[in-house]
Formats: sequence, structure tokens, C-alpha cells
Amino acid sequence: MPEVRIYKVPAEATAKAKSLLEAEDFFDVKAKCASCGSILESKISSSEIAKYETSESRGKIKPPEKLCKCGGQWKFEKKQLVINEFARTGYIFRSAASIGMKDGSFIYIKADFDFFAKNEPFLTALNIELANSSESIEAKEKIEAEQDAAATGMGGIFG
Repeated sequence: MPEVRIYKVPAEATAKAKSLLEAEDFFDVKAKCASCGSILESKISSSEIAKYETSESRGKIKPPEKLCKCGGQWKFEKKQLVINEFARTGYIFRSAASIGMKDGSFIYIKADFDFFAKNEPFLTALNIELANSSESIEAKEKIEAEQDAAATGMGGIFG
């Protein structure tokens, strides 16, 4: 059953919070060069991973763009997709001033308990905590009212 949680973002943590929330999915990889045996351990964005692999286009084999320093191809021993669950689940990020409140920003997340159990530590590591009850109620009401007004406006347009 989904629940809503409101997090208070201190002004000094805003940039880091946005980086966390907007991060691209990536692959956690470990690869070995087929020629020299060099090891590559890295986090590679999902848009970049194809550059490390042989591909096929219109029946023609295309070699990888990214090679080892020696010119050898990388052979993946581990290639694990790490998904940005904040982006996948969805969130609303609002500055306190934009919703008529003081100091910092708020993150509104509607998700199930398992999401929060797994991902809340990433927020607390950035000094982002659950908003206190009065702030949480006020921010939740204002954000939901804003979302309802936007949905009503779209309904009027496409009605």
C-alpha cells in the first residue's frame, strides 16, 4: 500500500539532493582486456555502455568505440544495471518559497514501504530528514493542491 512521505531538504543540500534524484541509471561493471589483461572496474552510464561492446548494424559487425589503452577489447565479467529508483518511482521537488513556506525545499514521494526502507538511507546520508509533522502536513496539502489544480487545468484543456 503506497504511503506519502515528505522530506525536508536544507538549503545547503539542495544541489546534492537534485543530483541524487535526477541521476541516470548506470551499469556497475568489471571487465578484463582480452589482450593485456588490464582490469576495468567502473560505473558506466546506460547510454555509454554500448560503446564498450561489439554491435551489429544492417548486417555489419561494428567494433566497440571504447577500447583498452593497448587497443584490446573489454570482456565483461560483471555488468549489473543499477536503476535510479527515485526517478522510476517518481517524486515532486519543491522549494519552500514556491509553496509559501520558509527555508529549504521539500521532496514529496508516494511509494510503498519497501522503497522507503531501501532508499531512505541515501537521503539521510545527505542530511535530508523527514519533515516534522506540522511542516509535513502543510507541505503535503500545498503540493497536492498544486497537483490537483494542474490536473484540473489539463482536464479543461483536453476535457
